[in-house]
Amino acid sequence: MALTRLRRHSLRARRAGKGAACVMCRPFTSLSVLLTLALATTVSAGKSHDPKGVHLSYGSGEDEMVMTWTTRKDAGTDVRYGPGDAGGGAPADLAFNATGDVRKFVDYGEISSVRYVHVATLESLAPGRRYWYQVGDAKLGRWSKIFWFNARRTQEQYTEGPPLRIIALCDIGLKGSDSVVEFLTKEIHGNDVDDEINNDVNPRVDALVQCGDFAYDLDDQNGLVGDKFMAKMEPIAAYVPWMTSAGNHEASHNFTHYAERFVMPDSHKTNNHYYSVDVGPVHLVAYNTEALFWPGSFGVEYIQRMYDWMDADLASVDRVKTPWVIVHGHRPMYCPQYRELTADEAASGGSRRTLGEYVSGGYDDEEEEEEGVSFMMRGFRKYLRGTLGGKLKKKKKWRGGMCPWEQESSRKGIPSFCEAADGTSCAFNENAVFLEGARKVNYAWKFPIEDLFQKHGVDLAFYGHEHEYWRSFPVYDEKVVNGTEITLDRYFEPKGTVHVVTGAGGNANMDLGDDPPSRGVCQRKGGLKDASPWCAFQSGVDHGDSRSQEFAYGVVTFESASKMTWEHFSALDDGKRIDTWSIETSSHGPFDARAYSDRLGSADAIATER
Repeated sequence: MALTRLRRHSLRARRAGKGAACVMCRPFTSLSVLLTLALATTVSAGKSHDPKGVHLSYGSGEDEMVMTWTTRKDAGTDVRYGPGDAGGGAPADLAFNATGDVRKFVDYGEISSVRYVHVATLESLAPGRRYWYQVGDAKLGRWSKIFWFNARRTQEQYTEGPPLRIIALCDIGLKGSDSVVEFLTKEIHGNDVDDEINNDVNPRVDALVQCGDFAYDLDDQNGLVGDKFMAKMEPIAAYVPWMTSAGNHEASHNFTHYAERFVMPDSHKTNNHYYSVDVGPVHLVAYNTEALFWPGSFGVEYIQRMYDWMDADLASVDRVKTPWVIVHGHRPMYCPQYRELTADEAASGGSRRTLGEYVSGGYDDEEEEEEGVSFMMRGFRKYLRGTLGGKLKKKKKWRGGMCPWEQESSRKGIPSFCEAADGTSCAFNENAVFLEGARKVNYAWKFPIEDLFQKHGVDLAFYGHEHEYWRSFPVYDEKVVNGTEITLDRYFEPKGTVHVVTGAGGNANMDLGDDPPSRGVCQRKGGLKDASPWCAFQSGVDHGDSRSQEFAYGVVTFESASKMTWEHFSALDDGKRIDTWSIETSSHGPFDARAYSDRLGSADAIATER
């Protein structure tokens, strides 16, 4: 969740120098250090060489699978593996061997704890074949348990079936996630998770995609929370590729734990911040929303590189071979709540608010809770008030709910926070105006990510950050763009991207409340009454702090080149399916250039097909 602890966001301090102190980091106590040391010393010499937190990820090549794990002491990076029998069952022995690399990872915390990160890549895998494997140290004889995975299938195999299925979730912690992890494990293994002789070679799930905020947090307790979280996810991530993007809770010390613990395609170039990979009919793209939210920390050059890379990457997709384009990141572009522009705002260039309004709004904390102003915004407003002091003039009251300024940064690049459209009277302009040599350059709205989505025809974008499940109608530039026919649960021939927030993965910060979960079309409870025109479905009672009432996850099935279905399940309601909807389209590519079919142009025809 955004800004639960504000020190996570001090990227400025983190980038000041590799040895620079994190001025906003939580101060430690002697007791915490002693407890951490006590826990660390309980690991025996033998166990310290044991592989922990084994997980998979797709490699750059279609015939590759990457394996990553950690040990507490230096050890070998060995894999022994073998293909399953004709039914997918475990082979008589793991006859093949591979080796990888190991790197030392020294945590920046109070005790400088040490981990060794092991990475091995298996190559030349037979498409669609099930493989069984162990990782460890061959010389020491320290091995993990035996796991299995299914190699990436060919396009023809996905077409023949079963279809590609991807789990989509974000914001999942070490605490509070038991129910979600239980159901995700069943999604992959069936009811008997310990049954290693699984003859069902048809994958229930092909991959797990998680868009930020892991463990809460990976670096906590000198990394022990991260260790425990990776171990908790092992029954899932050791069997299916775990593809990730970074959130605000990974930001500590310049995303160090995220960069060290995961290996995404081309991670050596971008520290896992942005990448793409093709999986059957889907081109999957991850990008770093944090760079757009904190441009003063990342720098314009970084943002420019990511923006240019995304533009070129999306343009390179062969939409005949790979029809679907799916993008994920952490901070969403859209939200369920909406506020109309005031006349003054509209006259000043269309921005919903200035930073001055935002920081110095007239509500105290109790009033803000009653009025439904988000927990995240209350905390961030306190931070800015303390940082900026009396530099900002008192402005009129502003209410924002769950659509703060970060949505505008995710959508338009870098927001201006200026009174005037030309940026000449900015109340606080560090995030938009940069000094280049002797002149200031205003980069407001220079990296409009949403325009790339529309230009290249991104079908679906999903995010976390807000701890709920929510989906939009097809939308572009804050307008619903209907296709041939758009209903609440069937988007036929959409002309814009569908946005989903799936941030209810489960963590201790989520308030379950006392009421039963509220599900339906943008239902409200409390002070936020105006639903946005693009809101199609919202799950979870709104308590005014953007927290949901139920933990949940999504499963996306790509049934064909023309149909994709999203199902959302409640982990607190015995796995009940709480929402189902689909995108159906006869063509792919840039929305403005698509050749739309009128085969089902009427509501009567749609009702008949159902």
